[in-house]
Amino acid sequence: MIGRYYTTGDIKEIFGWESNTTIHRKRDAGFLPPPDLKGRPNKWLKVKIDALVNDTNKDKNDA
Repeated sequence: MIGRYYTTGDIKEIFGWESNTTIHRKRDAGFLPPPDLKGRPNKWLKVKIDALVNDTNKDKNDA
């Protein structure tokens, strides 16, 4: 995972999701922001996803 962006495949790997449908549902629910670059594959800025992962891990550790 090099570069400034995570792809759809990277997102699935990071969160352990199996399908693109899950990505769409998480976006619709507001958990995942819309992609910064739409296309095939969609791309998200790493800083946004890394912040989301850190917040998610923080919530797990606080529980």
